[in-house]
Amino acid sequence: MNKLIKKMPQKLLEQIPYTKSWSVRQKWLIQPELTNNCNFRCVYCPHSIYRKKVDGSNQFNREKGYMSEELWDIVLRNAAKYASIIMIGFFGEPLLHPKFQSFIRMIPATRPYILHINTNWSLVTKENMETLKCFDLVRISLDTSNASLWERLCPGGPVLDLNGVPSKDRHNMVAEKIEYWLQLKDHSPTRLVCVVSSINEHDVERHVSLWHPKLSPRDHVQTKTILSYGGVMRDSHMSKYPCIIPSSKYLTVAWNGDCTPCNLDVNIAWNVGNLCEETDMKKIVNGKRWKQAISDIKRKQGICMNCLDANNRSEDREYWGVGSVQNNGDACKPLKK
Repeated sequence: MNKLIKKMPQKLLEQIPYTKSWSVRQKWLIQPELTNNCNFRCVYCPHSIYRKKVDGSNQFNREKGYMSEELWDIVLRNAAKYASIIMIGFFGEPLLHPKFQSFIRMIPATRPYILHINTNWSLVTKENMETLKCFDLVRISLDTSNASLWERLCPGGPVLDLNGVPSKDRHNMVAEKIEYWLQLKDHSPTRLVCVVSSINEHDVERHVSLWHPKLSPRDHVQTKTILSYGGVMRDSHMSKYPCIIPSSKYLTVAWNGDCTPCNLDVNIAWNVGNLCEETDMKKIVNGKRWKQAISDIKRKQGICMNCLDANNRSEDREYWGVGSVQNNGDACKPLKK
């Protein structure tokens, strides 16, 4: 990892505006998966080896589909009671869902939780940007400073331009749309996420230096180490790290309602119940299957036997826009060349 990178001591998620009636320990991070389809095959993501097995690793082979409106309604009802954060994403590109915009419009304006989304930005247009403005944090995946390296990292389907027309110039169109978004005065706080692997490690400093000056004080670039996603992927940047799942309050809801306590469980191997059937997540997180899964995770059973890095965030670094007070009240400055 580049030595010029300085870790930000204050994380965005520590600034959740809890009301007096809330307790951090009582609220959940719910991660609904609108779809596990993706139009990219990024080499650091299990989608790049779907239904293929890397020697000695776990396999991503779960059936693909789209969340129903009925299940989405159940997710929102549970979120209103139990969530501090709703993070839309998990293992798919949310904007691929044919009802993406109508689903987001179903979220109450007076929601008692903050709203995040993960996206590769390929399907963003001027029209759906208006929908994205309702999010408290928009996380955009962008891993390199140049087109040739990006095409190597993120092969896949076409990228739409701002008017919804497919563009052959994939990387530059994504970059152009991000710049357009960042220049909007009313854009949501934005995180540009760069996954660092053995393929792009030499480009990290240049990438951060390129994007940092374009950020507003409420935006930032995040560099993060590639993860194995529960022992599915392999890379020299991965390292041992203790699992945080047993002590966390995560609930991932797959597109078909299956639930897991692990945000990296791509196959929902730790299936602790189905939200379509139970309707109230309290029954799931207090159930026998949940308790057994947590016990097995602690003892590194099942898929955890091949997961060495868990949610390794020890190398995560954040670069906030010029003028930000995220760094102990000091404005963040561009990297020195």
